[in-house]
Amino acid sequence: MISKKELADGIRFAGARAAAAATYVKDWDHQLGHQWTTADAFAHVAATAGGAANLVPMLGGGMLSGLGVDQIAQMNAQSISKQAGKTRDQLAKEIVEGHEASAKFVESLADADLAKTVTLGGYEMPLSEIIAQIWIHHAIAHSYEASARWPIQ
Repeated sequence: MISKKELADGIRFAGARAAAAATYVKDWDHQLGHQWTTADAFAHVAATAGGAANLVPMLGGGMLSGLGVDQIAQMNAQSISKQAGKTRDQLAKEIVEGHEASAKFVESLADADLAKTVTLGGYEMPLSEIIAQIWIHHAIAHSYEASARWPIQ
């Protein structure tokens, strides 16, 4: 299981890497392999970055397990639309600041709470590992998808 320190450090690292990717990517309007553009993906990362204090308490209660793909897609579309008009610098700053807020929230949690097994959709793992999925892997995955340009020419 990931330790609280590793988790908080990882969240901060993911935020920094996502912000760097947003800063350096060239084509902000590049169409990704689905409905989002590069800008949309970074807007999504920014919108979710600071959400640990609100979302983590819901993870253990099973409230989120009933959400379907369509509901999550609708929530994501709403959060992206709220970011409309923000510059890449604004989004990068929001990503870093949001990840910092989420890392600080994680640092406030009890080790026993982080160790509790949580079932969320197809996941059954300690709460700390689900938090890592959302605030580390998720941010890095979307940032890579939004900034990678293959094949390299």
